[in-house]
Amino acid sequence: MHIPASPVAPHMVDNKYYGRGDKTKYQLGDAEVVSLHARRRSAEADTLTLLRTEMDNDPLRNVDDQSHLFLVARPAAAPRDMCLPITGAPDWQTRLLTLVEKAKSSQAVPATLAKFHPDIDDAYQAHRRARGVALSSRGLNPDRTYAHEQPEEIRQAVIEVQLFEDGGLRLYMSRFSTGVSSPYRPEEDEEQQLADDAAVLLTWRVLEVMRLVSEEVGYHGNWVIGAGANQLHGRRRYSGQSRFPANDRYSDDTYEETTGTTLAELRDQPGAVTRRLLGPLLRSLGSEALFAEALGDQP
Repeated sequence: MHIPASPVAPHMVDNKYYGRGDKTKYQLGDAEVVSLHARRRSAEADTLTLLRTEMDNDPLRNVDDQSHLFLVARPAAAPRDMCLPITGAPDWQTRLLTLVEKAKSSQAVPATLAKFHPDIDDAYQAHRRARGVALSSRGLNPDRTYAHEQPEEIRQAVIEVQLFEDGGLRLYMSRFSTGVSSPYRPEEDEEQQLADDAAVLLTWRVLEVMRLVSEEVGYHGNWVIGAGANQLHGRRRYSGQSRFPANDRYSDDTYEETTGTTLAELRDQPGAVTRRLLGPLLRSLGSEALFAEALGDQP
């Protein structure tokens, strides 16, 4: 049985780095440690470039003042046609819809995560994309442009899932913030507040789609994944109708983070992957502790 190397190696124990040999662990030399760190940084840099490209191609850029969420993933070492059995199949629409529906119905997602709209299964319109396929809500046209003619409630809640021939996966969601009026000062303009719970929930969904894709095409290698968001500056998390709303406001306009993961971690510890991806954002908003179960290792 082949066990891929850890995507976050090398690991330090008692101020020493260890590697995995054929049968036992051994202490790594300085050159090996430097090489492993460089390899990991290179993979994460490539994913960060991919994430920034997706954010630059935001189909709702300059359309609204909502914050938008981006999740990108790619297999670390796979053939360029890894997902062609899905994307090139005559019934690709059914196959992709089935993957999304399975991810939505997964029992692994912690019950503490609230429901959110749009969720991953609100992407149901099938489209061809360059080198891949996609499902989107009604807020996007077949050419991935903004559907201005749709009712406002549809235009404000766009979600899209893309799967590419090379195994690349993307999720886009336009309602990472929503306008909230103060019940105590109704005369004031709405304030855009961040849906941090949506980021946690949809990250879990994407990790489950990655696992399902791996199993369907027989890929047992590592993945790299990135999370990003835009139009964040000065915004705080939505805290419901509390009389004491959150007041930790995000000081940058964008958020970007990447990490690596294995199929075993996708299956057994998706919370740990979610924590590496979203922890810095949630800590900045003062809400990491609220998602302790969703960010923890699963039993």
